[in-house]
Amino acid sequence: MNAKSLTSVSIRRAHQGDAASLYAIHQRSVNAFCAANYSEEHLAEWFLGRSEAIYQDSLHAGRIWLAEAGGRVLGFVEATRGEVTLLFVRPEASGQCVGQQLLEHGVRLAAAEGPGLVTVIATKNAVSFYERHGFQSVEDQYFERGDPPRRYDVVKMVCAAPLLVSALPP
Repeated sequence: MNAKSLTSVSIRRAHQGDAASLYAIHQRSVNAFCAANYSEEHLAEWFLGRSEAIYQDSLHAGRIWLAEAGGRVLGFVEATRGEVTLLFVRPEASGQCVGQQLLEHGVRLAAAEGPGLVTVIATKNAVSFYERHGFQSVEDQYFERGDPPRRYDVVKMVCAAPLLVSALPP
């Protein structure tokens, strides 16, 4: 992927037929970017017992948007009122503003129903990305997967939506 091809990135609402692409990007992104902050055991269990069905409710509700260029899905974002809940990018699209474009879109959606804080729950590797875009860490948290449960450390981060949205290009 080169910088020239990213001038034609478009963001569109995801549909049911995108579930397999979302799942593949989600897995590739976690395996590529989380490896420095989570153990091999964590990565192996991250998607254990999960499938592309994990997106069905969100797809049905119209909460997932994806970035694509040249007919290829590069990443996706999910947002609900006040929260960007998922944001993942193909490893080969990293560093080319795809994540930034998806975050900006997600923040607009999360803040659309009124001013306030926009929250993200960031994996440890993503904290600096969100900090560069105005988010601040407010609480260390974790989720669990596996049997017996394995702890995955994450960080709750917030940004004042009116400030962030006003600083974003239209």
